[in-house]
Amino acid sequence: MARYDKARIFKDQTGKEYLSRTRYPFIPTSDTDIIITGRYGDTFTNLSYQFYETTELWWIISRANNQNNGSMYLEIGKQYRIPTDISDIMLEFDILND
Repeated sequence: MARYDKARIFKDQTGKEYLSRTRYPFIPTSDTDIIITGRYGDTFTNLSYQFYETTELWWIISRANNQNNGSMYLEIGKQYRIPTDISDIMLEFDILND
């Protein structure tokens, strides 16, 4: 699933096209979450690949950790939560963006 696959295209009165905003679900903590410590060079995309076998779900790890500073790099020494059961997260994502 690419980042903009669920985005809708809107047109204004002049015919100019715009992509809709992608909406992301709230990701609650779970007993099955894995806790890791950020290391030099860790990114949300490489963790996504490591845990979900795709780089496209980086946003799950980012949102689970309230990482909103625009950086894809993890802070060295900081603890991060990795949701392991993402089926409900993906279902809610689909509902929010249909």
